[in-house]
Amino acid sequence: MRTFFALILALCCSLFVIRPIVAQPLDSLISEAMRNNPQLRAYAFTVQAAEHRTQAAGALPPPQAGVSVEQVQVGNFNIVNGALSNNFYASQMFMLGGKLDAMQDMERSRVKNEQERTKEFAAKLRSDITTAYTMLWRIDRQREIYASTATVLERSIEVASSQVQAGRFSYAEVLRLQAEKSLALLKQTTLGNERKTALSMLAALVGRTNTNSFEITPVLAERRFTETQARERLQALAVSNPTLRRMNSMIAMTEAERVSVEKEAIPDVMLQGMIMRMPQGMTLTANSTLFTGALESPFAYIVRAPNASPDFMYSLMAQITLPFAPWSSAKYTAKAQELAAITQAQTLERENMTLMLSAQMEEQLQKMQTAAQTAEILESTVIPLYERTFDAQLAGLQSGQTSISELLDTERMLLMKRDDVLMAREQYHLALAQLELLLGEPLR
Repeated sequence: MRTFFALILALCCSLFVIRPIVAQPLDSLISEAMRNNPQLRAYAFTVQAAEHRTQAAGALPPPQAGVSVEQVQVGNFNIVNGALSNNFYASQMFMLGGKLDAMQDMERSRVKNEQERTKEFAAKLRSDITTAYTMLWRIDRQREIYASTATVLERSIEVASSQVQAGRFSYAEVLRLQAEKSLALLKQTTLGNERKTALSMLAALVGRTNTNSFEITPVLAERRFTETQARERLQALAVSNPTLRRMNSMIAMTEAERVSVEKEAIPDVMLQGMIMRMPQGMTLTANSTLFTGALESPFAYIVRAPNASPDFMYSLMAQITLPFAPWSSAKYTAKAQELAAITQAQTLERENMTLMLSAQMEEQLQKMQTAAQTAEILESTVIPLYERTFDAQLAGLQSGQTSISELLDTERMLLMKRDDVLMAREQYHLALAQLELLLGEPLR
């Protein structure tokens, strides 16, 4: 009987043993994720792409240049000197009214939007890593409890089985011990599977491709963030929240696009210059050898293509678009009105999101408060009372006033309450991670 009591006492002591562990800090995993997470790196390249679009938006349309050879007699392969004219021209479109600046402003706002989207994803990534890390911590602590319980129950079964014949324990009590051990082993196995899932998710978030060598021992740092401090930060929620900042950048981008569309109603000007080389001289002047030769012998002149000093001419042309024409103006005015309506819709959506985020922050504050109160009451009142009850039952077992079944019932409730403490601590840190996501920065 004394051996069995010693084993029960060992069970209680094993649940409070602090084992030395080598921990990997949460901050190191977050830093690794900021460097290696593929999606975060992809957002960085998206920002670079938007910056290149800004440079492209400020460039003029490409100029056009060309050469034409006109009126070459059939059978004459001297297209340079046998033609009536060689034309060299170049043209350039000029966008007036600050169109290029407006287009660049629109692309700059797009860059800002991509940057805010990157920050939003980074904040969510930090929150997801904290959540997975916290779950991993809770699972490890639970596995330690149930592993110690199964070990002590196994020894208790051996002692009780050896004393059944002596009548000190009944066979039903041995079966009860075996059932409790099986439940402890089952819970340990289930928690082991949950740990593999949480570890795989954490490895994916960090950006590690080889999950076989990824093994960490999580330890949660004690972080206390009072409700008063959180409510002070609530006032800056609209400024710091990454989702609201991204929505602000979207509104700015839509407004910049509307301004750019309105400027499309300003005419564009295209200038073109042309130089004409007349290999056989000017064809429409009386002094031209082409003209005088044709008067003497038109047919013979056409065939022999006489040498003549070339003449040069030039021409200039200006072309303007008319976007304000009644049949074309709706293309710009209607688009501008569409973007103005979208801006109003986005503004209202931002206001609604602000209200929802405020409500979510209030919810997380209440969860933190509830979890802190639960852990405090369990650790300061409930668990000590169950421990004293267990000690009293253990003393009563020696005098025959308490059965093993009653003792195990108390011990199981004690384990459940310790498990509740772990769940409350987990809930506290998960709510804290959500607050960090809402505020867009770590709470230290």
